[in-house]
Amino acid sequence: MTATPRRSCTGRAARRPGAGAAPARSGARPAPSPLRDLLALGLLLPLPLLVALPGALTGGGGGSRRWFGGGGRGESRRAEAQAAKDAAASAFYELDTAQRDLRISIETISAVDDTPAGQRAVSDFAALGRKIDEASGTYIAAVDAVDLDRDELDGAAASRARRALDGAKDELTRVKAELDRFAESLGPLLGKAETQLARLAPAVERAKQSLLATTTALDTVRSQGLRADDLAARLATLAPELTRLNEGAARHGVA
Repeated sequence: MTATPRRSCTGRAARRPGAGAAPARSGARPAPSPLRDLLALGLLLPLPLLVALPGALTGGGGGSRRWFGGGGRGESRRAEAQAAKDAAASAFYELDTAQRDLRISIETISAVDDTPAGQRAVSDFAALGRKIDEASGTYIAAVDAVDLDRDELDGAAASRARRALDGAKDELTRVKAELDRFAESLGPLLGKAETQLARLAPAVERAKQSLLATTTALDTVRSQGLRADDLAARLATLAPELTRLNEGAARHGVA
């Protein structure tokens, strides 16, 4: 008689130790799966975001600033345009400062030098002023043309802005060099004018003292009941010149 194997209380044949796969433990998590994670994300996101997700992950869509740190090339062009803007601004302020300083020298020359050379210096400075205005206008137009801080700025617009700002900076620098050469050529005229002004200061002081003495004498004569109409008329004729004399040279732009 053949012996039958012993069975457990459930009626199943008892397995030998080590036979077959070990049963899974209760509560164990399955291994991570990219597909499972993507499906879970799809269940959590609303439909509009779910539709836009593939384009965001692949860097698609408009604009230079993408989701998850995209748009590096567009940001690089934006940074280049900003650097060009800063360089152009520096060139603009350097030119403006040089023009202001040179204007003082021109006013000094025109105050005491009415020779053809002095008059030519004044006219040449005016011509340079027109070139400066044109270069400054080009710079301002390039700055106003594009807002480099705009989020929707694309790479092509940033590149155009950089080229325009580079061109404006080059023109400002060129005019500044021309202005510097002109300032150097004024050396002899300016030195002569400053020497004349230095000699003029004592003469101005003497004239003011003479005016004070004359006015005092006129008041003395009148206080004694005497007439001094001729002297009073001569002082009245000199009134405009005496007013400018009292104001001083600085009042009229000459230091």
